[in-house]
Amino acid sequence: MSVESAVAYIRRMREDEAFRKLMNDNSEDEEASWGLIRDNGFEFTMTEFKQAQDQIYAENGIIPM
Repeated sequence: MSVESAVAYIRRMREDEAFRKLMNDNSEDEEASWGLIRDNGFEFTMTEFKQAQDQIYAENGIIPM
């Protein structure tokens, strides 16, 4: 598990419309959603995801509210 994997996931969500739709269409079931994330080669915890968000925000000059 890693922050790097979470950053890659966020970047793919931002850049790949078909992937984003797949993930969003399957987001109602948390367990299935995490399985789909892993099935697509990403491995991270929610803590690592939040760290990745902070990194992406910093890269893009976004100040979270």
